[in-house]
Amino acid sequence: MALTLRSDLPFLRNPVRRASAKIVRHDRRYEDGAPVYQPVFRFADEHGAFVEVRDSVYMPFPKPVIGEIIEITYPEGYPEKARIPYPVFRALLYGALGYAFVVLGMEITGLW
Repeated sequence: MALTLRSDLPFLRNPVRRASAKIVRHDRRYEDGAPVYQPVFRFADEHGAFVEVRDSVYMPFPKPVIGEIIEITYPEGYPEKARIPYPVFRALLYGALGYAFVVLGMEITGLW
């Protein structure tokens, strides 16, 4: 949970910017013998400089497709931390982590 919060901290402490980005390629690697893909996108930050960023989420297929224009978010002043917003994924992630934290707390205190 600490690593998740740490990666989201710039988004919580700074205004969030939105920008249009173009998918330029997919980095591929293998996990358990199956290929997984990580989209790489390019966009212009608030100063007009072009930045290329690899999204932190791996997909089982190369999506979005190369050349597609998508909307990304990044904390102001940190364009290298840009990401494709996955609001449902983030809500489920924090919900699961919060649930695990509560259950662990209840186990430790003997309330469970």
